[in-house]
Amino acid sequence: MKLGIVTPIGPGHGALFTESCLPSVQRAAAHDLGPFDEVVLFPMDDTEGRHGRSNRRNAAVRDARAQGIDWIFFLDADDVLPPTAFAAFGRVLAGNPALDAVFGLICTLGPEGEPELREDQPATIDSYDEFLSVDPFLAVVMGHFVRCEVAAAIPFDETMDTGEDYFYYTRLWRDFSCVKRPEILYLVRRGAHSTGPRSATGKDWTKAVGRLWAEAVVAHPLWARISDDGVTAEMRVTNPQDLIQRRHLAGQFFEAVSLRRLKGLIRPGGVLVDVGANIGNHVVWYAQHLAPRAVLPVEPNPAAIDLLEANIARNGIAHVIDRRGIGLGAGRAEGRFRAVTDDRDNLGATRLVPDARGDLHVATLDTLLGGLRVDFLKIDAEGMELEVLEGAAGLIARDRPVIWVEVQRANILAFAQGWCRANGYRLADSMPYVHTMDYFAVPEDFEGPRPPHTLRAEEPA
Repeated sequence: MKLGIVTPIGPGHGALFTESCLPSVQRAAAHDLGPFDEVVLFPMDDTEGRHGRSNRRNAAVRDARAQGIDWIFFLDADDVLPPTAFAAFGRVLAGNPALDAVFGLICTLGPEGEPELREDQPATIDSYDEFLSVDPFLAVVMGHFVRCEVAAAIPFDETMDTGEDYFYYTRLWRDFSCVKRPEILYLVRRGAHSTGPRSATGKDWTKAVGRLWAEAVVAHPLWARISDDGVTAEMRVTNPQDLIQRRHLAGQFFEAVSLRRLKGLIRPGGVLVDVGANIGNHVVWYAQHLAPRAVLPVEPNPAAIDLLEANIARNGIAHVIDRRGIGLGAGRAEGRFRAVTDDRDNLGATRLVPDARGDLHVATLDTLLGGLRVDFLKIDAEGMELEVLEGAAGLIARDRPVIWVEVQRANILAFAQGWCRANGYRLADSMPYVHTMDYFAVPEDFEGPRPPHTLRAEEPA
């Protein structure tokens, strides 16, 4: 087999190519060619910055194809090959000869030339789903082996000054057979990016790739798997940069530490109400770990409800869901509101704004829940927490539920000293965040989780 090494040489990279990159290829070829019979170099000059990386790579692939090259390795001029690169690729290909592309570990070279593996990267990736579930910075980098015909089928976008690499990766992993393996195929030199009219900063790359990542996830159904205390959940991801969904992609529930504290406050068989259920992070966890009789999500935002419904169905918990609060908000009185999401990457921070023409309906919990006994009340209402409590005065006085409430900093004194004292509650625990404080409040005479209650005649089974 014939291997082509494709190297665009951009502004400021001429010396790096001749002094470091090229010698590394020569050493690797002399050390062990692996499965290859011949290595052909395709150095593509762009030291004046007139063409751009994508143009030079595409031109080299066309040349390689015309010369009967079987495989391509994309090696930037500021990076180097280790002597074992070809042999490492050979080991991977021998295990699966049908592969179209092989990536290795992300290994960087520091200022003094010391190699370092990028922390938190996955050692293996085996599918497009897995690829999309990984932060692009931790997934793969440009140095990889790819069949020449495959590279020719998905050329780099020459209109892009940055992010063209991730755009290429998404098509490659989506349409062809790719793997990442715990092999070091090349080393990335940190802090040696090219300059010139087609160059971009790391911040530019992060912004462009973040948009491309989100677009790819929207187009491809993606489920994050979370294992907690031996129980597996799957959560739908539509925006990998969303605060909560990003935690799901990392294999964790959002606010996992706070959720686990509930095991010491709530016994099985209770009725749990979640105001501001958002996409169902807490709802799924309650159903899987607290053995409730019923979970009642209260969520007015249509953008969140679609995901909430999907997560309920995917995790098989519909049988414990009381649906009366889905599509409604909770407040001190009935009214019309509209949803405002200030940060597209933090759907959970959506707030409600009073609007007589608004399309969202808000009711009091006393009205919504009627005579249903409530054992636990979670409130995440983005500044409306005191209004929600006021609208639940009746059920709180009657049922004395455990309350977990996210309190905006401006409302801390009003809740912790004012509301709790006036209603006979004490603070059992708290968790500080940047702009809020989570409080776990229990009745003053609370001694531990109350036993499961018996049904009253007016309560639904």
